[in-house]
Amino acid sequence: MRTSDIAEALAGRLDGDGALEIDRLVHPAQAERPSDLALAISTDAAAALTRSKAQAIVVLTEHPVPSRPFRAVIAIDEGRVALAKLTALFDCGPARSSGIHPTAVIASDAKIGEGVSIGPFTVVGARCRIGAGTAIMPQVTIGADVTIGAACILHAGVRVGDRSSIGDRVILHNNVVVGSDGFSFAPDLMSTAAFTSDVRLSRIHSLGNVELGDDVEIGACTTIDRATLESTRVGRGTKIDNQVHIGHNVSIGENCIVCGKVGISGSVTIGNRVRIGGGVGIGDHLRVGDQAVIGAGSGVASNVAAGVFVSGYPAIPHQRALEQYIYTSRQKRLHEKVESLASRLDAVERTNKE
Repeated sequence: MRTSDIAEALAGRLDGDGALEIDRLVHPAQAERPSDLALAISTDAAAALTRSKAQAIVVLTEHPVPSRPFRAVIAIDEGRVALAKLTALFDCGPARSSGIHPTAVIASDAKIGEGVSIGPFTVVGARCRIGAGTAIMPQVTIGADVTIGAACILHAGVRVGDRSSIGDRVILHNNVVVGSDGFSFAPDLMSTAAFTSDVRLSRIHSLGNVELGDDVEIGACTTIDRATLESTRVGRGTKIDNQVHIGHNVSIGENCIVCGKVGISGSVTIGNRVRIGGGVGIGDHLRVGDQAVIGAGSGVASNVAAGVFVSGYPAIPHQRALEQYIYTSRQKRLHEKVESLASRLDAVERTNKE
């Protein structure tokens, strides 16, 4: 790929040689050959350019370029967006063989699209449909009646339950489970009145499925439960981090961010463009409105309105949470003042009695 092509893809300004061939994106300190492109969009990386062997670089327009000569300099305005575009240009995806590995077990009535690759010891169930260009890595299990769209990547160890529906360009990282049964029993697990000495827990079976929209990405070891009767849904463009649990009947909107170790209880409804920090717990049957933000480590026990930033345990509006933390940190000094006043008052009372 030529430097002129890269500059055009980034909508950046190119100074120098536009015909320089690039085959690797690296940190300035790791540049070794003329075909390396050094990415210097952070302050530390830009400082490393002074001692780098790089000949082609990408920098922010706001960072001064060292006086030493470079064969090609691409200047960009927005670093995070450029990082997404650059890494996409140079990412070849996971290493895989073309076609279907001889050890894979494919149901005779499964429909496999053009250009699909299926790795060793993978199982594809009855009546499945897999879209063109999808890559399924080793030791993946796909149940019956599953639909998977085009250009998806299912990494090693993924488990997809029966009747699940997965859109186009979906990425499921290692050991993701889509379509496990919901954690649902009778009587209600949260009911204290029903838990007498003779209680028996009867399993409520999960007859529904899971639906993942286009361009969804699910991190490693995340589990998404199927619905009881309808669908557990994750909307288009939503990104979910590692080790997240999504309970049965949950509905998550479009373009949301769910960070690591979040637990979402059953029947929660989450709007569009919601951001949920790491380690958040959300109680069952709650609603989180569009564009809400939930701070890391929060415990959500009530509905969150659209556009509101909440944090804390239990989660409350963020500014109120900060005020509580500030006043809590002042309690020691307040108690010391109260004790001092009480001592002085006791001394005055003793003097009056005398």
